[in-house]
Order: sequence, then C-alpha cells, then structure tokens
Amino acid sequence: MERIGFVGLGIMGKPMAKNLLKAGYDLTFYARRSEVIREMEAAGGKTAKSSKAVAEMTDIIVTIVTADAEVREVILGPDGVLEGASKGKLIVDMSTISPLTIREVADIASRKGVHVMDAPVSGGEPGAVAGTLTIIAGGDKQDFQRCGGIFKAMGKEENIFHVGAVGVGQTVKIVNQLIGGINMASIAEGLILGIRAGADPDTMSRVIGVSSGNSTLFQNRVKDFLLKDSFKPGFMLDLMKKDLGIGVDLGKALNVPVPIGAAAYQMYAAASGLGAGQLDFSAVCRVMERLTGLKIGKSK
Repeated sequence: MERIGFVGLGIMGKPMAKNLLKAGYDLTFYARRSEVIREMEAAGGKTAKSSKAVAEMTDIIVTIVTADAEVREVILGPDGVLEGASKGKLIVDMSTISPLTIREVADIASRKGVHVMDAPVSGGEPGAVAGTLTIIAGGDKQDFQRCGGIFKAMGKEENIFHVGAVGVGQTVKIVNQLIGGINMASIAEGLILGIRAGADPDTMSRVIGVSSGNSTLFQNRVKDFLLKDSFKPGFMLDLMKKDLGIGVDLGKALNVPVPIGAAAYQMYAAASGLGAGQLDFSAVCRVMERLTGLKIGKSK
C-alpha cells in the first residue's frame, strides 16, 4: 500500500484525510494549526514540518486548498510539494481551480519526472465526511488507476470519473459550478418575482418541485434554506463566487462568451458585498431580497 501525503486540512480536506486513515492508509500531513495537528495525530496521521517534507516521506501527495494562488504556493513555492517530490511520485490536486493553472503545474512537475493529476470534488462537507464525494479526475489513465484505492476511500465508487487529460477534471468541475451557480441565482430571481406577483413561496416550491423548473438544487436548497431563511453553509457563497469567476475567466481566455455566467457572477459578488460571503451559496437570494424589499423565507 502506497504512502499518502496530505496538504490542506480545511473544511473538506480534514474529513477526506480522516477517511484515508480509516481505510488503513499510512498518511503524513502538513498543517499549521495546532488543534488540527492534534486531531489528525489522534486519528493516526503523522505530522510533517512542511509540504516539502510531506512529499519526501510519501508516494502520492494529495493537495486541496482554496484557490489558484494557494495551489501554486503549496506545490510550486518554497518548501512546496514539488521541492520534496522525486521522479515517479504523484501529486493529486483536489482543489477547484482553473484548468490552465493545473496544466502549468503539471508541465513544471514533469521536468522532474513527477506526475500530476487534477481531481476536484463535488458533494460539499457532508460528502467529505461520509466519504461519498463525486471525484472528477484528469490525468494519465495509469495514474488514475494508481489512485483507485484512495479515491474509493474518499468518494462514492459509482461517482468516480476519469474524464480525460490533466485539466479536464477542472474543466468539468467548473462547467458544473457555472451551471449550478446560474441555477441557484435564477431560482432566487424567479421566487422573488412570484412573491411580488402574489404567489405563496411554499406553494411555488411544491408546484415547481414536480414541474419543469425542478432541479437537484431546487430540491436541496429551497425547502431547507430559502424558505427557512437559514443559510448554514454546505458550500460557502464566496467559494461559488470564486468558481464562477474561474468560469468567466476561462471563457475570456478561450474566446467563448459566457454572458449568463457573467451575470450570475455579479449576483454572487453583490451578495458577498452584502455580507453573505460566509453563508451558504443559496444566500445569493439576499440580492433580490434587498433590491425588492421582499423575503422568500421566514426566519425562526
């Protein structure tokens, strides 16, 4: 069984790393916060002094951080993973970033004979804790097969996909986020319009939930978030804003217009400006509520 390194023990990374330990993997990690170090050591992990040290001590190094700049820092920066990785080792970045960034990282790593995969995830914190994440992997087929065991420890087997070369994993994830972010913003817009026109939000929820306007997000977010005016984050609004921004920037780089995605990005940016950035991304409804003076849900 290969030795696993892990860098990025945040909301998603920590439960993912714990699931690797539960599956019996020898896991070495790097973390800055003392409470995280204690928690991971109690779960059976071994701490290292840097990302570089993690790579020196392991065979497959998993990274999952917030954004492109952090990926560059953790992998390419001083004392980063690549400094400690030697020929034949595999870096698996599970962050959600631009496909252009991970391809740059893979190109630089290849000069040392180090392999790179991108494997962003979907399913939020609940999926990370339960080990039922969707994993969207890009890279060499042999590297994907090499990661089969660790992916099964963190994800739902039927939802583990090899989607193509390095960067395609991020591409599919960003397309998913673009569609999901647009959908959530349109749900808020539609419900506010209906309320202004005299419709009851609960009634609209029941009708739309069995009609063509239904979607996974409608089912997951309207009843328990919007109608209850309760936005404990399953996936933070600022992270959705970041992902939509990646999608818009990717469209610019590839000369593909994404006008609806750009409009949705502005909705999330406005909601973040209203103080909803750390709430669930369904709090994008706060923009339409502020603009109209109406409320979709009733707070307890």
